[in-house]
Amino acid sequence: MKKVLSRVAFAAALGLSLAGCSTVDSANNWGSDAWVTSKVKTNLLTDGGLSAASSVNVETSGGVVQLSGFAASQEEINKAVAIAQKTSGVKSVRNNVILRK
Repeated sequence: MKKVLSRVAFAAALGLSLAGCSTVDSANNWGSDAWVTSKVKTNLLTDGGLSAASSVNVETSGGVVQLSGFAASQEEINKAVAIAQKTSGVKSVRNNVILRK
């Protein structure tokens, strides 16, 4: 009886912990805003080629990515927006990055 109760408790705990998780998108990645933010940041670092003078922040809400901060050139701003737009899970991008003078 003790074994059965411990298995039921474990199953209940597992069910409760999984209930808070986001659904998995078509690429088998978590579709949460945190995942999207992380992926955009990673893509900016690896594919962006942004200069050290650039400081682009990423926030996501409901799949809408907001870019903010500063960039060294308009080309870097355009590249950051393009990278965010092509990231899986992004519905739209709001660009609030300012050109550093």
